Amino acid sequence: MRRLRTAAWVLAVLIVTGYESSFAQNPDRTAAAKYGWGFRNFADKEFSWDLFSHSFFGVPLDPNSTWLTATFDRAFYEAAYRFKLPQANGNCFGISLMSIMMNRFGGYYGYCAPPIAWKGDTTKYWGGNATGPVDTALHRIINIMHGRQFSLAAVESYIDQAMSGHSLNCNNGVTLAEQTIGKEGPCVVSITETPSPTGGGHALVAYGVTRDTNTNTARIWVVDPNRLWAVPTNVDSGWYAGDSNHIDCDLASGKWSFTMAPHDPWPHGGSGHLIIVPASLVGLPGRVPSSLGLALGELLSKLFLFDGTQPYLRCVTP
Repeated sequence: MRRLRTAAWVLAVLIVTGYESSFAQNPDRTAAAKYGWGFRNFADKEFSWDLFSHSFFGVPLDPNSTWLTATFDRAFYEAAYRFKLPQANGNCFGISLMSIMMNRFGGYYGYCAPPIAWKGDTTKYWGGNATGPVDTALHRIINIMHGRQFSLAAVESYIDQAMSGHSLNCNNGVTLAEQTIGKEGPCVVSITETPSPTGGGHALVAYGVTRDTNTNTARIWVVDPNRLWAVPTNVDSGWYAGDSNHIDCDLASGKWSFTMAPHDPWPHGGSGHLIIVPASLVGLPGRVPSSLGLALGELLSKLFLFDGTQPYLRCVTP
């Protein structure tokens, strides 16, 4: 009888301990090395027509006479893609998406996994004009992947998730992240600083979700293009080693939080969008969103912009 009571007590302890640690435990402690790069998130001043034509399909490669042959494409390029996208000062969406595609297929566009093997500027934060990868061709590919956040499929997904305020409630994001990761593996998770779609945001690789039913909370575990496993500082590899790399979700209130940078908790004002973007949706070139048939001004008001740069401009570099 004593043995039975002892066995039951041990089993209860194991169950409780196992449950608590399952929530706190990082589901993949190798993720930062697997999905992180050997260079810092970087900015560009202008995106060329070459990048635009390769971000989407059905766009003429030659920019000459496009005002006549591809009028809506050219208008969208000038209004949203050429300057607005790069001058947001980062390539976080492209960096995250390229990493996922490389890991999924072992390589993508000729660049083999792991991404951390591809080196570049790690000495400056992207708010301090980081120059990106040493390989200029890789720089171009990341720009192209970054532009795919503006594809028709992506924009339709943003609008669909934002309907009725769903993307402002983290319950929706947690469920979509679980479903997407379970179905196809890591995805892009995009967050905004405020409820405004055009207010700027950040994109990260989401690779796991853990829940705690006792507190009705969840964590979306991420790899951040602004924090590198390859850099041995407290805010880079130390951030991952301390299992701080997650978006916290209060499922009771629907609110989420993420430490964007030291002393800069997102979202500001207590509310922001949390959007899940499957790599299968944006990894390949898609249609230009102007094919929706909306007036350009209306279309631009619906675009989310995931650049991931503004916070470090307000932070003290470690």
